[in-house]
Amino acid sequence: MFGAVVCPRCRKGFAVDLEHRSSSCPHCGRQVQTRRMKTHFTSSSASLTAQAVAGMNTKGRELKGFKGKMDVEKKALPFKPSMLEELARELLEFDLGELDKALDGRMDAEEALRRLISSGSIFECAPGRYRIA
Repeated sequence: MFGAVVCPRCRKGFAVDLEHRSSSCPHCGRQVQTRRMKTHFTSSSASLTAQAVAGMNTKGRELKGFKGKMDVEKKALPFKPSMLEELARELLEFDLGELDKALDGRMDAEEALRRLISSGSIFECAPGRYRIA
């Protein structure tokens, strides 16, 4: 069983294995007794606990609203190679900023550009400008 706790010294969240008696903060190195720590989130899944710790650290010192509730975001479906090629055909000639705007946050623009270049769908016609092949 894993738990998300807050270091009493540096006030940053970290995950602990609740089966161990003590643990050390990965941020400041302070040794803490696991059983004395207030757990803000518990789970048998290490990945869910890591997500909870990330949520705690983004909220900072204000953990009153956390209460172990996690907002699970749905990930956008990844682009298929054919969808990327179709998007490139629509743009004709573009730069990284225009591609990022067209992707609308559904995919990293640099990753999409790398995929399009490696597949031979586009080429760099001028420094920083790309065109369909």
